[in-house]
This record gives sequence, structure tokens and C-alpha cells, in this order.
Amino acid sequence: MRQFRQPVTPNYTFKDRSEICNLHFICRDVLRKLQLPTRYVEGRPLPVNQRQRVYPNGTLQIMDIQPGEDNGQYSCEVTSGEGMQPASRTFRIIIRAGPKVASFSFRDNLHEGMRTAVTCIVLGGDGPLSLRWLKDDEPLAEQELNVNVLQEEDGSISTLTFKNLTYKHNGNYTCIVTNDVASGSYSATLTVKVPPRWMLEPSDTSTVAGRPSRIDCQADGVPQPHVRWKMAISQPPEQFKTIVSSSHIHILVNGSLNFRSVEPSDAGYYLCEANNGVGSGLSAVVRLTVHSAPHFLTKFMVVSTRRGDKVTIDCTPEGDRPMAFTWRKNGILLDTSKETRYSHRTETTVNGERSILTIEKSDRKDSALISCIASNDYGEDTLNVQVTVQDIPDAPQNLEIHDVASRSVRLTWQKPFDGNFPITRYTIMWRQTDGKTIGGPLHVPGSETTLIIRGLRPKTRYFFRVKCENSLGESQFGAEVAITTLEEPPSSPPQSIKAIPVSSKSVNVTWQTPSEDLNSIDGFYVGFKMARSPEPYTFKPVDFKNTLFQHFEIGDLNRYTEYSIVVQAYNSRGAGPPSEEAVVRTLEFDRPNPPIMRQYFATSRTLKLSWEPNNHPNAPISGYILYHRTEGNHWQETHLTGDRTAYTLHDLQCGSAYSFYLVAFNSAGRGNGSEIISARTDGSPPIAPEKRLLLSPNGQQEWTLVSNNVIPEQNNITITDLSPGSWYSLLITARNDAGSTDAEYKFATLTLSGEYPPRPSKVSDMSGSFYRHLTITVPVVSSIIVLFVVLFAVCFITRRRTSGTVQRTQNNDSDGRDPIKAENVPLSVTYDAGQEPTYLPAPYTTSRVSGYNREHCILPGSGNEQNVGTFGSTRSGYTYNVPHPPRRVEKSECIYASPTIYIAGYRHAGMELRSHREHPIYEVPDRGRMKIENSRPWRESGDGDSSSESDNEDLLYTLHSPDDRIIRDEARESETECDRLCN
Repeated sequence: MRQFRQPVTPNYTFKDRSEICNLHFICRDVLRKLQLPTRYVEGRPLPVNQRQRVYPNGTLQIMDIQPGEDNGQYSCEVTSGEGMQPASRTFRIIIRAGPKVASFSFRDNLHEGMRTAVTCIVLGGDGPLSLRWLKDDEPLAEQELNVNVLQEEDGSISTLTFKNLTYKHNGNYTCIVTNDVASGSYSATLTVKVPPRWMLEPSDTSTVAGRPSRIDCQADGVPQPHVRWKMAISQPPEQFKTIVSSSHIHILVNGSLNFRSVEPSDAGYYLCEANNGVGSGLSAVVRLTVHSAPHFLTKFMVVSTRRGDKVTIDCTPEGDRPMAFTWRKNGILLDTSKETRYSHRTETTVNGERSILTIEKSDRKDSALISCIASNDYGEDTLNVQVTVQDIPDAPQNLEIHDVASRSVRLTWQKPFDGNFPITRYTIMWRQTDGKTIGGPLHVPGSETTLIIRGLRPKTRYFFRVKCENSLGESQFGAEVAITTLEEPPSSPPQSIKAIPVSSKSVNVTWQTPSEDLNSIDGFYVGFKMARSPEPYTFKPVDFKNTLFQHFEIGDLNRYTEYSIVVQAYNSRGAGPPSEEAVVRTLEFDRPNPPIMRQYFATSRTLKLSWEPNNHPNAPISGYILYHRTEGNHWQETHLTGDRTAYTLHDLQCGSAYSFYLVAFNSAGRGNGSEIISARTDGSPPIAPEKRLLLSPNGQQEWTLVSNNVIPEQNNITITDLSPGSWYSLLITARNDAGSTDAEYKFATLTLSGEYPPRPSKVSDMSGSFYRHLTITVPVVSSIIVLFVVLFAVCFITRRRTSGTVQRTQNNDSDGRDPIKAENVPLSVTYDAGQEPTYLPAPYTTSRVSGYNREHCILPGSGNEQNVGTFGSTRSGYTYNVPHPPRRVEKSECIYASPTIYIAGYRHAGMELRSHREHPIYEVPDRGRMKIENSRPWRESGDGDSSSESDNEDLLYTLHSPDDRIIRDEARESETECDRLCN
């Protein structure tokens, strides 16, 4: 099955050759694949001209179709390359033309009674045609207009005939021709000229002066007549003058003459002319008569008089006679029979009539509005006369006081009755309560009813009064009004404002109170806001302290933010002027919290402190300052880095009490100090040997000084000028900060033959045996004593911790002596007259050895020990008057004590004995021998600081070799370095 899209409408038309019509035809086989379609017209292949186009999709386009050329039979043929028969379709195009009407027109200068005709001719268009006439777009009424229409049978020509032209024939005539394709038309206008005729003829008019009036004059014609008005300038009215429109008289659009307000001079004769150029035109003469109602040239007048004078009011209007007069007072009809002082009379004048009102002996109540009303048959008019009886003014009333301040007030009052004469000025007077101080007078112009009085005293009661005056005299004073001035706010801003950041969220503000406002300030407003912020200040009230300098701390601020701060003083009356702006930035961090002191470790010359930082995210720790002192001395500072949790103080005095506290600091400043702890270094006064071991009788009666300036580093000394083969007693005194120790040794010189001299007596041998026996018993006894001391310390500390109290001990007492430094103490000294012996001298040496009394240092393990250390407590050991004999060590020269370590109230001490050119012998109490091998020693680093706390938490005993002693001494900080750190 084959389908083709055929043209919907085979016939197309156009109105004339100037219009363009394009046709499109589509030829398509929808069931097979098509080859290029072929189009034909009248058997000829298309296109045959440039207006025809054939597209590959089967479309035929004919542009600007032409009648006669494009009419004909068209065919479309479609072939396929598959061997099928070609398909074709044939159709016809018919082009029709609409009608076209020729132009026509009516003759000019046609008048009524003439005849005329017009012909409508159809120039082209396919028939059949239909022709008709319209007048003013309405079907033509032939009988009503008395016209004839003649038309050809085919409708191509029609003639319209007018036999007798009249005014009603004027209009627009249209000839319309139509066929089945389109319509054609043409129009022409017929104008019949008509001479003017009256539509509203003017007539005589009467009016009243002062009122509006109008004289009508309306005419019609073709073209529209032009109306002109003229006024007679002669009597009788033979000569006229053209009227020109003005604000008083003007000609309306319809030709009427209008008067806005008729005046008597407008009376007379007027001429109205209407002309349109057809014929002679129209004209008419009318008379305007103007009557006069009563009229006052002045509607209002003022009559002033003094009280007691005679008043006369003249009422003379203009207008036609007869007239009637009526008098009113303040709108009320005036009855002269009741008002004996009032009288009136009427007189006739040349131009009219008048009435006169007389008031005898005027009074204040006669001040009123007097009205004279004149009337006749044509109207009435009123003359208002304000009668003013003048007198002195009344006293001002309703005096009020507003805007009361500390030094000024504002007075207001009502204007009194002015006596019908302008008030020239007001006078204000005032006084204080005592009535002695008088203020004023102050004068105010009569036009004003308010006054600001300045220069008053704060918090003072005043009485005010006012009077007024005019040209006739003064009034009395009005009633007095009392008022008390207010207390004024501070007049000066706070001075010397300073803002110092206290923390990351608070600022301390200080300022100086204005001296002149010191007694009138109730408090201050401290305002703050972010610097350069458009927001207003936030104020906080601060109570006034009766001092010159004030301070206030602002909290809840933002961290590390710049703020602008002002201060205002205030009292019950308000705030004074603000101070100068102070700009401050809060700290980036807060001051650190005080560290928590944990424990300490003591030796005879050192104290090691450990603590725990009290960290906070907003308060980092940059460093510490360690404060320490001995009794009676000033605090010394030692600066430490923030990563430290322990520190060792060196070169301390043995057996001495120290106080410590620690302060953390950062960029925000120093924080609060920790609790003050008390500690004591190890040691006690040295123990002197028994007299029987120190002294032995010989033939020598006095001691010979060998040297009194032996330095501690010196290991040997040579004694010369001795006798051969003789026994000698050698007395050696060693001193430190804790005291001194005396020791005596026996030695003998060889004989000349090199032999050893005989030994001392048997008593000496027995003493030596006993001395050697003590080397065994003394350690045992010392260990037992240490055990009891440790148990006692544990019980004491446990009891103190259970009670939960922490004591702070500050050693403020001073013995007035400077501490003795170790480097200034020689190993041997000479007994001088100022010294006292430690023991009572032997009888044979009583007169030879001078007295000697010193405090001696006893190292730990010697039996006399001090300093069982706990925080906040200091315990003293015991001083033995009769010491135990010292243990004997072969070839021993010095005895060194190991440090004593205090951990949570426990103490274990070990004794280290060093001998010359021999290995050291370590002696410890039996209680702790099994734990020595597992303990880790406490090593002191070269910078004087202890190692971490983990290195010595389990330490029970510390045993040092001679090499350790030398390294430790060399590693200690010098006194100069300690002073530098403390300062």
C-alpha cells in the first residue's frame, strides 16, 4: 500500500501582485526506500524557473506565486532501485484573484441645495462580485438621506447620486466589493458647507455685584462658527470694543461670556458675533444689569482704647438702598436697651447709608468682637470690629520648673492676660531658703515664656517668681515655686588609667580618682569592648573605695584578644565623662598552677628535690624558680627549665635545716608558690675520741704547731726536726660546716741504727685491744639504733599522713653567723687562745692546751644521725657527750660518709670507709645487706642535676668508690655559679 501526503487545499489566491504567497508540497512513499522523487508540471520536469525549488526529501516549493504562470497540473513520480514499478500522483493548482476598487472623491466647496455624484469602479478580480455602500461605517439609508444608487449587473460599477445637498449629507462614504477570495474597498468624505445658525441665542441678564455670572451665545454651522464678544464703549451702543479673556472675564469654548466676580463697572451692552465664512454670519446685542448688595471695602478692623475712654464704631457699607443694620457682640445680638453704656444710630449719606455704635466709659469686659451686618434686597455683608480695651497685664500663672539639674533649671509659665496690649518683657527673681541670697532680676522678652537659669548651686533649695509688664505698667508677681537642685554627676574623668593582663581571660584595671570629685562619687563604671569594634561598651559597676587609687579585675574575656577599656565615675545623678581609652591584650596563656612537691633526698652536702607539674592546657610551664634558704637568711633563687621534675642543690652545709618552695612561670608571669617544705642535710657535730685514746703522757709539755693551712686536697705532710728513736703524739683537727673533729695518733721515729724504738706501755696495748674490739661492736650497735630510728620515723610519718595535715615550716631565726664554706676549712688548725678543748685536757697538759668548743659534723652511720626527712617536718638527732670509740681501720686517713636517701619516711644509710692505698671497706647495717646487690646507685651528673626519678626510686644504699668522690667534687657547681643562678 502506498500513501502520499497530498496538498490540503489545491486552490490558492492572492489580493494583488505586491503580496507574496509561497506553496510547499511534499511527495513521499512511506512503504519503501525511495529514490530521488521527480516532479512535473504540464509534463515538464521541475523546476522550470527560479521561483521553483525541488528538495531531496520530496518537497516542492513555489515562491511568489503568479496567476496565469503557476496555474496548471502537477505530478510527483517516485522510483525505487529494487525493480518495482514507479509510483506517481497528479494534482492541479488554481490561483484566484480578489477584487480591487478604483479611488474616487467628492468635489470641494459644496453648499446646501447643490447636486453631486460619485462612481465606484472595480478594476480587477474574479467574479462573481458583490458591491455595497456605507456612510460613516453604517449601511447607507437611501430613503432617509434622499440619495440614489445605480449599479451594473456584474457588480463592477456603482454610482451614488445626491439631488439636494443638506447638512445631514456630511460624512464618510465607503464602497465595498467582495468575491469568494477577498474584499476590496475605498472611502471618500463629503463636506457640505452650512452658514451659522443660533443654537442658544444671547439675552439680557441681571446680576449682583460680587457674584459670578454668564451670558450664553452658542451657534452651529459647517465649518464650526467662531464666536466673538464685544462691549459697548458709547451710549447708545454703536461702538464696541473686542473683549480679551482675563482672570476677571473670559470666553468659554462653547461661546458663552463668563464673569468670575461681577463688578458694578461691568454693567452695560455686549455684542455676540458668530461667523464661519459661509454667508454673512450672526450677531446679537444684550444688556447686563448689575445690582449692588451691601459691601464693606474693609471686612475687619481693630479699635483699641484705654480703659475708661469712649469708643465709637462707624459702619458705612456700599450698595443699593434701602439698607437695614444689625449689631452683634461676640455673635450675640446686641440689645442696647439692656446695655446702657451702648447706643447706635443710622444716618443717610450721599452714596448710601451708615450706622454708628457708641460705648461710653469702656471697661475690660468690653473687649469683644463687634459685628455690623448691613442688608438689602440683593444680599448682605458683615463688618467685624475687634474692640480692645487696654490695661496693665495680669500676673503670670502656672509657673513650672522643668529640667532640674545640679546647676541649672528651666522655668516655664503661661502667658497671662496681657491687658490687650503686648507684653514687653518678663522679670524673674529667686531666693534661697534663708531668704538672704537674692538672685536676679533676669528679663525675658514678652514673646517667650521659658527661661533657663544657670549658675545655681548643686543640692540647694530655691524659690522662683515671675512678673510681666507692658507699655501701660507692671503686673504683680505670681505665686512662688520652690525646687531643690540635684546633685551633679562627677565632672572629671578618672586619670592615669592602666590595664594590665592578669590571665588569658582577665585584665586588671587601675585608675586614679579625680581629686575634685572625691566626695561626690558613689562608684565607677568600667567599660570594655573588643578594640576597634563598632559595638558599644559593656559596663560593670565598681564600688568606690575611699582611696585615691582604684582597681578592678575584668573577667570572662577572650583569650589573646585586644580590648579597649574606659572608666567613668558615677553617683546618684549619673555618670561622669569617660576616661581616656586604654588598650590591652589578654594573655595567650594563664599563669601556671603551683607544682606538687613529691619527695626529697638528702646527703651531707646535697639535697635533691622532686616534684610533679600541675599542668593545664591553658597554662603551659616555661620554667621554674626554686627558692631556698637556711634559717635566718634571705631566700635564694635558682632558675630551672620547664621540662625539669627534679633538681639537686650542691655545696650545702651538712647537718643544716633548709626551707624550699617552687614557683612555675611562663610568658604570663609567675604562678603561685608550692607549699614550703623543710629538709635537713645529713650530719651532726663530729665525735671526738676518748681522752685516753687521744692523750698519752709524755715528757713534752706543749704542742708544736706544724701547719694550720692544710688544704683538703693535700694527701700528705712532712714533719721535720724530730728526735730519732722517739715516740710522738700527732694531733689533727678536721673542720667542716657542721663542726670539727680532733684526732690524735701515735708514731715513733727510727733510731740512728734504723731500728724501731720500743712500744709504749702495756696500758697502751690493752687500750689498743679494746679499740680493735670496738670496731666490731660499734657497727652492730649503730645498726640497732638506725633500725629503731627508722621504725619511729615510719610510725610518725604514717600518723601525720593519716591526720591529713601538711605543715609549712619557715626557718626565720638567725644565729647571726655566716655559713662556713668547705673550701675555706683547712684539714689542720692551730689551737689558739680563743679555742676550747673538746675534752678536758690531761692533768699534765692543762696549762698547755687552751680551751676549744666547736660544733662537729657527724656523718651518717656514726651513731649520731640527724634528718629523718619528711615534707613539712624537721627532726633533730642526738648529740652524745661521750662518743663511742671510732672503729679502727688499718692505714686509714679519712672517713667519708655516703649520702642518706629519704623516700616516703624510710631511711637506710651505708658507711663508706676509705683507706690510703687500699681498697675501700663498705659497711652497711645487717638489715639491708641482702638488697645491696639489686640496688642501683644514685649518680650525680656533671651539671649538678640529678637523673630522672626512676633511677633512684628503689635505691636503698649508695656506695661510692674513691674515684666517684673525685668526679663528684669536680662536677659540683662553684659558689659563684650558684650565686649567678640564684640572682
